[in-house]
Amino acid sequence: MLIKLFFRIWPGISTKNILGFAIPTKLAKRGKADVVVRKTTGKVLVGRGAYGRQSWNGQTATVFGCSGFLGRYVVARLAREGTKVIVPYRGITENIRYLKPTGDLGMIIPMEFDLRNPKQIEECVRHSDVVINLIGRNYETKNFSFDQVHVLGAQNIAEISRESGVSRLIHMSHIGAKTNAHSDVMVTKAFGEQRVRESFPGANIVRSATMYGYEDELLNNMGKFKDFYMTVNHAQQKLRPVCVSDVAHAIDIIRDNEDTVGQTFELYNPKEYTRKEVIELVEFFIREKVWHFNIPTPLLRMAARAFDILPYYYTSHHAVDLMSINETPSTEKSIQTFADLGIQPHTLELAALQYIRHYRSSQHEEDPMEPKGYKAFRKLPVPVDNKDIVV
Repeated sequence: MLIKLFFRIWPGISTKNILGFAIPTKLAKRGKADVVVRKTTGKVLVGRGAYGRQSWNGQTATVFGCSGFLGRYVVARLAREGTKVIVPYRGITENIRYLKPTGDLGMIIPMEFDLRNPKQIEECVRHSDVVINLIGRNYETKNFSFDQVHVLGAQNIAEISRESGVSRLIHMSHIGAKTNAHSDVMVTKAFGEQRVRESFPGANIVRSATMYGYEDELLNNMGKFKDFYMTVNHAQQKLRPVCVSDVAHAIDIIRDNEDTVGQTFELYNPKEYTRKEVIELVEFFIREKVWHFNIPTPLLRMAARAFDILPYYYTSHHAVDLMSINETPSTEKSIQTFADLGIQPHTLELAALQYIRHYRSSQHEEDPMEPKGYKAFRKLPVPVDNKDIVV
């Protein structure tokens, strides 16, 4: 009763919930976590309001590639922590309006841009403290080649970010990115890393293995094309599939931790799988046979080239090349991993079901993860912060 009377007398004072008691925000002292000092630029960022979605932590981030598979998870995690997020897009705003509810009112700011227009890129990053570049493609179009996207585009973003006084740059690459790789996608990504390093010396390079999630092209393709799933090399490609929410979590920690400036990270599953083993895992979960057929690589590549001339993307010969590349972690000691960020990645066996349950037939829709009496996954470790897993 006294508290209600107090705020009727001073209606302009907001409250902050501490240990269940509502007290005036003006009486609450700020902690060290409310202040961030950037090492590279010396900027001091001070948060406003209580921690969380309905506040501002003093940071503004530009996320290029926000509408992609990983981008929506990164934007959601940043906005949930009170970061103001600028989401550059091309096309129409309706393509990214699903990102608006991830943040509070005014915290998700769409801005139209073209990767080939330096002025528009500068407008997107001029007020940002952090720039995250997630732009990437596994096929070429008449408007954008791999060089324009992975090399020149990445270089432009890095150079303009440095000239605009951006404190942190996080560049997304792939664990298979090598200059001698048998794929134009990976070769251009490797050269893109080099250009980013030259243009923004303190940039972070994040190399991820194949990601899985609700919108992935790994587990979903196996479920979608279970009647005719094509493979090469007898599905012996080595994979290190990692949950997309784990990668977004890692990027968020890298952004917030000043000790990670200039470091390179490789994010992958500690356990190695072959593509055939992943297919067998999908079969187990959907209670149905995935009919996979081995096609000679030259033949499948030639057939995929026919799809390259179509106006819309269905597949590409570059996708066939990627099916032959093994995901092998680097042996360099300077490379950081999930463990260095304090993250225990989700286990594929425990996480996969929620992403492919809808491929089950109606009679098995509500079945648990394991058949009755089956204990194959009972002893697998479950991450402590395994809130995204629903089985």
